[in-house]
Amino acid sequence: MKILIPTIGSRGDVQPFIALAQGLTRAGYTVALASHPGMRPLVESHGVTFAPIGPDIDMGLETAAIRLRSRNVMVSLARTMRYAFDVLERSHQDILALCREADLVVVSTAIATGKNEADHLDRPTLSVTLMPWAIRWDDPDRPPFKRLAYGLIDELASLMTTRPLNRLRQRQGLQPVGREGFASTRLDLVPVSPAVYPPNPLWEPYHRVVGYWFVQEPSAWKPPAGLIAFLEDGAPPLLVCLGAMSLGGEETAGTAGLFIDAIQQAGVRAIVQGWESALARLSLPPTVYAAGSLPHSWLMNRCAGVVHHGGFGTTSASFRAGLPHLVIPHLADQFYWGQQVRELGAGPPPIPRNKLDAQRLADALNELVCEKKLHTTASRLGERIRAEDGVSEAVRLIEETFSEPN
Repeated sequence: MKILIPTIGSRGDVQPFIALAQGLTRAGYTVALASHPGMRPLVESHGVTFAPIGPDIDMGLETAAIRLRSRNVMVSLARTMRYAFDVLERSHQDILALCREADLVVVSTAIATGKNEADHLDRPTLSVTLMPWAIRWDDPDRPPFKRLAYGLIDELASLMTTRPLNRLRQRQGLQPVGREGFASTRLDLVPVSPAVYPPNPLWEPYHRVVGYWFVQEPSAWKPPAGLIAFLEDGAPPLLVCLGAMSLGGEETAGTAGLFIDAIQQAGVRAIVQGWESALARLSLPPTVYAAGSLPHSWLMNRCAGVVHHGGFGTTSASFRAGLPHLVIPHLADQFYWGQQVRELGAGPPPIPRNKLDAQRLADALNELVCEKKLHTTASRLGERIRAEDGVSEAVRLIEETFSEPN
């Protein structure tokens, strides 16, 4: 069977599907992962077949620029989704051509890449939901005021996602999606640990929580000598990796300086990813190591905690590593994951980007390093997650629902 996995977005929107592609390939399927042309090195470095779709853009940089122009979170989200659907439409012909050669198409419910094309060609689909709280469900015991609140949330989600997709479908000669939205009613995989988000018994039965998907990193990778020396020179450091918040621009340069100040105030050691140009202009203390892109599965095993933006991939990697983590959310689902980290007892309260200052951050860094209860809780949660095999469970359900591998 030939399986196509099309996805657009930043690295966090691609990496979970690299893990799924690796698992499906091991099971005997012919798999291609399709994304922006610039994602080719990342995908192929993990031994996965790559196919380019749409314009050659960096969605992380583009959405960061949108965020910087939008001070209001909801305005930023709306503009980001509008831009993403424009990119999706510009990718249509490439995706359609790839779907012609596929027996099964994997559709992310985040923006439904590949759904229209698969429906146009009558190809079977399975879906993947990275935001399980967005799954609709009916509770007959829900009080009227909560029913109204959830209805408003559903309407807002429809305004930003379902309606734009349906406008695309109309232009492409397709019927609008139904109540199921972007999800496949045959199988919708939720690659989240049940220890982090237990399955809702009121969901439709085709929604299946399978556990996180983690990539098998390239075995030939070797860490820089400077990084090894830094790690051997003192206590395990914190890892600071803030995704699009650290990609560049005038505002992010100021944020880089704020983080260096807070790290020094807290008296901790840290590895900082991102802000390369800004950090190059600063005089860094010996307690800070400026790093580029590094495999988190290797790095986190050598750190004491993580400070991140609350993206799906970094959040799941921090949970698996059993490290306490502090979330600095600035967009969409990052606020949810930050709150979930706190509620599970795996980190301090999240600090939204617009509430960030050096003193508040220094206090949170101290808590991250010194609060033993956070370390104990995070460690136990990591043990549970490492015992799961979300990719294997996903492959099993795909085989059970669709067909045996050739």
